[in-house]
Parts: sequence; structure tokens; C-alpha cells
Amino acid sequence: MADASRASLAATALLMLFAVAPAVAQTSASAGCELHVWPSEGMNTVLQTAFDNLYTGYMTPGGTTPLQRVGGESAPAHTARAKPEEPLDPAAQTKALSAMPLATMLGLTDYRIVLHDTPLDSRTIRTVKARYFASDAPCYADLVVSDLVYSRVYAHGRDLKTFLRFRVFGTGAAPTKSFGTWVQTKLDLFSLDPPRRDEAALLELSSAFAANLETFSQLLAKKP
Repeated sequence: MADASRASLAATALLMLFAVAPAVAQTSASAGCELHVWPSEGMNTVLQTAFDNLYTGYMTPGGTTPLQRVGGESAPAHTARAKPEEPLDPAAQTKALSAMPLATMLGLTDYRIVLHDTPLDSRTIRTVKARYFASDAPCYADLVVSDLVYSRVYAHGRDLKTFLRFRVFGTGAAPTKSFGTWVQTKLDLFSLDPPRRDEAALLELSSAFAANLETFSQLLAKKP
């Protein structure tokens, strides 16, 4: 990542840590179209050790453990949901998302952004094919932080992994465009095992969340 881009992400992270985000954030040029954005329920943890590699036998990709589903690594993992008020809980994500130019990043510069502070439940995300919010806007899009994972994998280090789902609707019931994928950013400072949550580590975690959104937007831009 270029130095200028890293500096931009660091500045964004500072805003996320110290700015107060409104409950419904950001408006852009036009009120005719809407981009609805939801945070995830919180940060999961995925911890895999050398012991797991040695004694499990899951040594090839394609398995069904959370770790394998997240990033394609092959060994099972110990997983847990982070507690409320932990780093990147829904409130922290909402604050972070409010500081990002999401409409511009997603190529929707004429969309008004509606930021929701209550996460969607997983069943709704998986099964609802129509708009998640009953909006009368003639053009509508939604972006959901579906999963957020702190991953510490033996011999691979620590990462923040994010699964994002994006859909665009016209006047019809079905989306005209949809895209979802995992993205990840390496963590050098922030750690849950062993714990490290000083100011520099938290700033790195916020920067990683912003970087994941930026990576997602770049992948989206390449999609036909």
C-alpha cells in the first residue's frame, strides 16, 4: 500500500477513535437514491496454534471450521465472540463507517447514506433477497458488514478479516448488482492473545477496518 494511502487510512482511523458519530450519518448530493449501511454484531476471534496443526489432521483447504471458512487456512481453530464494548463492537463500527466516504468508495456518489446502528441478524442477511429496509427510494443500495474476525494463525500472524455484502436495486424486487467477499489486513500491533490494546494498537485496528473497506471497494470496481 502506498505511503499516501497509509497516511489517509491513519487519518481516517483517528477520526474513528475521537469523533462522535451521529446515529444516522452522512448525506451526499442527492436525496433521491439511498445507500443503507449496517455494522456487524461484533468481532469474532479465530485462534489457531501449532498444537492444532499437530494433532488434528485438517491439513488441506476446503474444510468446514470457522478458520477455513474465513480465510482458506487449513487447520481448525478456537473461536469466540468478542464481548460488548470490545474494539470494533457495533457502536465502534458505526462510528468508523460514518467517517468514511462510502458512497464515493462504492461508486454511488449521488446516493444519500443511511447508517443503521443496529446490526441485521444473520438469518435476514442470508435469506432476504429483497431490500433489507422498506425504502420508497427509486434507487437503493445496501452494504452490510456481515462478519468481522480477529485471526491469529500459527506461522501466519494476526489479521483483521471482514466479510462485506453489497447490493444495488432499481425499482424491481431483485438486485441489479450484488457482490460479497472476504478481505483482510495484517495486524502488527493489535493483539488479543497476548493482549495489546494501547493507543497505537487500537489505531492500527481502526486503520485495518478502514483498509478492508477500501480493499472491498477496489475489488468491487473491478467487477463487471
